[in-house]
Amino acid sequence: MQAAFITAHFSAPVQYFTLWGKSYMIKLFIVGLGRCDEAALARLEQGELSAVQTCIVHAAPEHLKEQLRAKGYRVVDIESFLAGEKDRSLGELTCRTAELILDELSEEAPSVYLLPGRPWSGDRAVSELRARAEAVGADVQIIPGEDLCSSVLEFMENEGGAVFPRGITFIDTLGLEELRDPPRGDIIVGPACSSALIPAVKRQLLKIYPPQHHINIYRFGRDGLFMLGPRPLERIAVGEETHCWSFMHLTASPLYTLGDMAHMMERLRSPDGCPWDRKQDHRTLRPYVVEEAYEVVGAINRENGEELCEELGDLLLQIVFHSRLAEEKGVFSLWRVINGITTKIYRRHPHVFQKEQACSAYEVSLKWQEIKRQEKGIKGRLSVSPDLPALMRAQKIQKRAADVGFDWPDIKGALEKMREEIVELYNAYSSGKKERIEEEIGDLFFALVNISRFLGVDSEMALGLTIDKFKRRFNHVEEQVMSRGGDFTRFCLEELDSWWEEAKNQEKKGK
Repeated sequence: MQAAFITAHFSAPVQYFTLWGKSYMIKLFIVGLGRCDEAALARLEQGELSAVQTCIVHAAPEHLKEQLRAKGYRVVDIESFLAGEKDRSLGELTCRTAELILDELSEEAPSVYLLPGRPWSGDRAVSELRARAEAVGADVQIIPGEDLCSSVLEFMENEGGAVFPRGITFIDTLGLEELRDPPRGDIIVGPACSSALIPAVKRQLLKIYPPQHHINIYRFGRDGLFMLGPRPLERIAVGEETHCWSFMHLTASPLYTLGDMAHMMERLRSPDGCPWDRKQDHRTLRPYVVEEAYEVVGAINRENGEELCEELGDLLLQIVFHSRLAEEKGVFSLWRVINGITTKIYRRHPHVFQKEQACSAYEVSLKWQEIKRQEKGIKGRLSVSPDLPALMRAQKIQKRAADVGFDWPDIKGALEKMREEIVELYNAYSSGKKERIEEEIGDLFFALVNISRFLGVDSEMALGLTIDKFKRRFNHVEEQVMSRGGDFTRFCLEELDSWWEEAKNQEKKGK
């Protein structure tokens, strides 16, 4: 065809073309082929579809592509374009798929995108493609086919004896990233389980299922539906094992969920529950909140992953416990706690979830504090919770003052201030006035915290580590005394100090 007979109009990227004096809109049919039998293929030769020249598929079985080519269609398999993009997320692959399909639309004839089953506008791939196509002026029409979900369920029940005591959920493969909590029942994922999608599917499922959790793969072929599997989730492979007429089935996850934890606490607090748990209230649980938080910190300091996992669970239990107490009084529930903190994080990160820009962690911190002050109606920049430990509170206050320029130009000023406070403490001690001594000790602590901040050291953590070190060394001293009768008064300070130095040297050798 000679270019002289074609005139394109670019008010939007190629919306219409004029062919032999007649205008056409670029058109894309999204056609569901059901289970892909001969009758389904025959639909492509009827009505408007008879003008189609290009059939776009995504990981279609080879026999389907062969049949389409035999009928004279140009076949484009998106799978081949995605082969090198297996590190992408499902959301990114969805967008990329839509881009690739739009690139294949022709100005000479309508194109068709073939999908298994009964695609509808809510499918992730269909909705993304439709939005992008209509944005550039292309006309999109969905032609549904036979529903495959019922066929899969019937096969699982009749051939495999499957039962679903907790129900079953069908999940669009490309929408799997929306599954953020382990389902209580079975799930069926599909279709479009192509080799390009399998790595992203596996990564998503492993977030909420154990690696050894079994997965069944059901696939429609020329002879009907059959099952591949079962196999552990971590071993599902890429390649010929799946194509877009495939479905994945997983039984309910054996892992407990946050909902299970909330139900457990409700049971513990019930009239026939645990007497100790029923006796507690917010005030009696206060020590445990502090204790568990510090045990989390200890596990972090020891860099012990298993211990940290356990301690985080203990801390989470306190949150669930307090939420249950509040729910019993009609004040709030655990779900309101989760909603509140999630909403707050979204609101205080406009550089992530909105279109605002932030170039550094420093700018993010300033923005966070500004939003917080606006939300709470706080006027002063140094408003810090009075319930924090004193060293932590001091460091936070100093940082906020420094953020607006109220700070020494370098650490030399902070060190000089510490020397000044030591002299003032000595003079206060010489005066014998307790109030003055107390004030000067506080000033010295504050100066030391300022030095910690300059050096990038958390003063609360540093003191905690020193306390632990003192305990270790004193335990060695105590062991020596106990091995010699257990009476501290029998030993002079020099003897006790020698064992202290012994413990110190042992630690150095151990390091």
